[in-house]
Amino acid sequence: MVFLCRKYVMCDFSMRVVPKSCLLFFLFSSFGFLQLVAQEDYKIRIAGQDSTFVDAISLDEVELFSQPRFKSREEWNRYYVIRKRVLKVYPYAEMAANRLDSLDNRLNQINRKSKKKAYTRKLEKFLAEELTADLKKLTRSEGRILIRLVYRQTGISAFNVVKEYRNGLRAFLYQTTARLFEMSLKRIYDPYEEYEDYLIENILQIGFSQGVINSQKAAISIDYQKCYEKWSLAKKD
Repeated sequence: MVFLCRKYVMCDFSMRVVPKSCLLFFLFSSFGFLQLVAQEDYKIRIAGQDSTFVDAISLDEVELFSQPRFKSREEWNRYYVIRKRVLKVYPYAEMAANRLDSLDNRLNQINRKSKKKAYTRKLEKFLAEELTADLKKLTRSEGRILIRLVYRQTGISAFNVVKEYRNGLRAFLYQTTARLFEMSLKRIYDPYEEYEDYLIENILQIGFSQGVINSQKAAISIDYQKCYEKWSLAKKD
């Protein structure tokens, strides 16, 4: 209960006479403080009839990635063109890794060689029907990135995937056809030695952290920080 008089205010919580100017200052200060709390979204721990501010609050983990260094606007533009291509084709590389894992697991359950070949042909036909229309829409540049990402996600080149699960002749035919379009199924992914692969890795890591693309563990060992340090030094020269 609060009692008001002409010049002073009697507060039952203090049982002392307080000048009205002090009370008004207290009220306005409290109002401003409450606004600050609302704006900053502080968290308060309530224990019994008392409450205290939490000194620390838990936050979602945030990964920070050093951005590649570009010397010109043209390099920036090239980076964002590559980014668009990577985000478009990565889901196909992820799918390839999943299908390959499923294929390995299924083949391990089949004893007869003839049945393994029959199952592989059946899966190949299914994938062709499922993906051919979409893959035909890819440009040569997108196809070259996809070949590298298949290696990143599976640990083996697209050429060796065909060679191992079908036969060497078919792999040779695919490789010959790819060369007509200035591609190589034997191309691997090496962000330590190939600058464009490093840019692709940067795009992937940022995409994973932002939830833009699904994070699937690479089949090969990649230390992004080492890649960044190597190419940062190279760009300084």
